[in-house]
This record gives sequence, C-alpha cells and structure tokens, in this order.
Amino acid sequence: MSDQTKGLYNKYQITNRDTGKEAEGDYFVLKPTNDPAARAALMAYAEATDNEQLAAEISVWVSMLPELASCNWCGNPAQELSHPHLFDMAFGKRMCRHCWDHDREVYKGAYGEDIGEFKPIRGEVAKA
Repeated sequence: MSDQTKGLYNKYQITNRDTGKEAEGDYFVLKPTNDPAARAALMAYAEATDNEQLAAEISVWVSMLPELASCNWCGNPAQELSHPHLFDMAFGKRMCRHCWDHDREVYKGAYGEDIGEFKPIRGEVAKA
C-alpha cells in the first residue's frame, strides 16, 4: 500500500537531538519538497504562529522550493517526472514515479514486459 492511500499512521520515529531519546507525544512530519499539501500546511502555520522569526523563515523556505509540475497521467503535482515509457507513446507528456511504478507492475503482470526503472528527467525545470 502506498503512502498516497494510507491514512494517519505512525510512519516516523522522532528523536530529540539534544537527548538522543525518542520524543514523547504525537508528531506529524511534513515533507514539502514534493507535497503541495505540506507546503500549504506550512504556510498556514506561518500565518497562525506568533513567532515572527519562525513565520518569516518558513515563508522563505517554502518560496525557495522547486516548482512542482503535474503528472499527465494522475494530475498530481510532482517534483520528479519522467518521459513516458515506450508502450505509452505519449510524446511531450510527463509521468510521475507513482504512475510509472503502477504501469511497471501492470505491464509485468499482464504482458510479461518490464518497462524498467523510473528515470527522472535531469536538467529540466518543472513547469506547472
């Protein structure tokens, strides 16, 4: 089951850097690099906090993240995209890792063909 379909669950172990011990309590970890919901949550936090320094630093951090582009298959934003595999013949389109991995399993199971590993496009800036 991919993270895209799981609900709330304990995915990470949080360690206190000062003590080296596992932190007590509940935490929710965000990874804004390739998650637009994490970006929105961070910006909402920046607006809601009374800590002006933290708010400013969050805003700058999020604004400096690479732009996300949409996968032509699922429509979800992704930082890494690939050209489609040969069986799709969709010239000029871009595919995210999730859709690639799904297609890979389908082609292996249905046709016995392996489209290979996901190969992100290098040197190409994502365009929304």
